[in-house]
Amino acid sequence: MSTQPRRITMRNVMRSEWTKIRSVRSNLVTLAAAAGALLSIGLIFSAMVGGVIGNPPADAGDDPAGVALAGVQVAQLVIGVLGVLAITSEYSTGTIRTTLTAVPSRLPVLWAKVTVVAIATFSALGASALVAFLAGQALIGSGDVTTATLGDPGVLRAVLGVAAFLTGTALLGLALGALLRSTAGAISTLFGLIFVLPGLGFLLLPASGRDDVLQYLPSMAGSSFTSVAPDPSLLSPVVGAAVFGAWILVPLLGAAVAFLRRPV
Repeated sequence: MSTQPRRITMRNVMRSEWTKIRSVRSNLVTLAAAAGALLSIGLIFSAMVGGVIGNPPADAGDDPAGVALAGVQVAQLVIGVLGVLAITSEYSTGTIRTTLTAVPSRLPVLWAKVTVVAIATFSALGASALVAFLAGQALIGSGDVTTATLGDPGVLRAVLGVAAFLTGTALLGLALGALLRSTAGAISTLFGLIFVLPGLGFLLLPASGRDDVLQYLPSMAGSSFTSVAPDPSLLSPVVGAAVFGAWILVPLLGAAVAFLRRPV
């Protein structure tokens, strides 16, 4: 039997990170909770618009795709926590030392975490978004209300955009977790960026230039490509996706530098 140690390859590091994320119950529960929130809230709203629950609202049928995907905001709250925990849990337990002893070059560990979190999140929430949309349209249509199809302009982009937006939120949480090394601090910062900052901007910025600033915040940029018909005050879907991507890329690059230079 060979006694040679297994080579440190990106494939082996990714296999290790995949084992970590699926073997920790809190990770699976958090991912399932995000997918469940996206699906259940979309179905509840669709049932209300379709008249399955109560009477349809006066504006029923205005945005059937948006109704079915209405759970994205709650799912965002949950999935951001998964990204944070993917790395801060190792710092809190001290297992990060073992990980970096096995992979002393460090950066493969971070990129493996990014890849595994992205694949797991996009797969689970992409499937949930698709089911929420299709089942939601069935509920809406049961009330003789106008429905949408994936072939309608902007609909497929919105469904995929929801999955991409939630995946990006998880990666932003991961980047903040790597930078701050604190679960509470990273979650607080993430929620501040996504939910608190837009509210403060709305209250403190002058009305004349408010929209010009707020459209570049991550939540507003995300709304531009997760909606079938984005608000005119938002960026275009392409520009919004680029801005949201920058909000993910810059913290990840900062996390890479910190991961390399800071002691464990």
